[in-house]
Amino acid sequence: MAKLSINPISGSLGAEVTGIDVSDISDTDFELLEQAFHEYLVIAIRGQSLCPASLYALTERLGGVGETPYLTGLSDWPDVVPIIKEANEKSGRSFGAGWHTDFTFQARPPSRTLLYAVDTPPVGGDTLYSNLYKAYETLSPGMKRKLSGLNCVHSAIRSYGPDSTLGDHLENMEIHYDKQQPVEQIHPVVRQHPVTGQNALWINPTYSIRFEAMTEAESKPLLDYLNQLAVNPSLTSRLSWQPGTLAMWDNRCTQHCATSDYKGHRREMLRTTVAGEIPVAAGTTQP
Repeated sequence: MAKLSINPISGSLGAEVTGIDVSDISDTDFELLEQAFHEYLVIAIRGQSLCPASLYALTERLGGVGETPYLTGLSDWPDVVPIIKEANEKSGRSFGAGWHTDFTFQARPPSRTLLYAVDTPPVGGDTLYSNLYKAYETLSPGMKRKLSGLNCVHSAIRSYGPDSTLGDHLENMEIHYDKQQPVEQIHPVVRQHPVTGQNALWINPTYSIRFEAMTEAESKPLLDYLNQLAVNPSLTSRLSWQPGTLAMWDNRCTQHCATSDYKGHRREMLRTTVAGEIPVAAGTTQP
């Protein structure tokens, strides 16, 4: 097999990886892959041939599968979730549309997400990513001081609460919703990465509802500003898919957004998440 090769896809984050088979990866290449992951935050590994079992096995090797509420997995592999958009669906909206970080409403949100492309449209269906390390670095010293020690309330209510309309746009995915207000989780606005030690602006417009001890109305101006800052084009990259691409991204320092520009074409992906840690604030001594 060709030697492992890593090529950045933008100046902000993301890299393409070729020359490895993740279903039979050596310890040396695994370490190189992990180094690339922490350097580029998003890696797209091309030319893979994965089944649900091999995707699950890789997820286990990376730290074990995370909990996946609301979404329905495969019957034989419940931790492997099919993300399917058929060509004949009435709505053009795709799953994952809108900037977000996966499942920040959990007490231990996933550390990373794996997404494997089974079937892709001829064009479109790209995924956008933003670098939350760089978002934090762009803040003024005064804003950094203001956010230090500030917490945010995260909730699944907008996507999976009793009044959610997400399922109206996803005809070929089975989604379960809370019948009452979902449990809220409180996380630091500035999160320290447990591996790199870097600080990330850890909010997102889908699950970050308000600041702790503040109302949504009081929180909205600053949250809107931070969310817009986080996805400034200079902080983002764009991943184009093809069958056999496995992408993996770090939920502790990125946001992402699925595009919905392929109506009339089919797209099928397989998704897993890796179990994560309780987020800790910047300046915390890691265990």
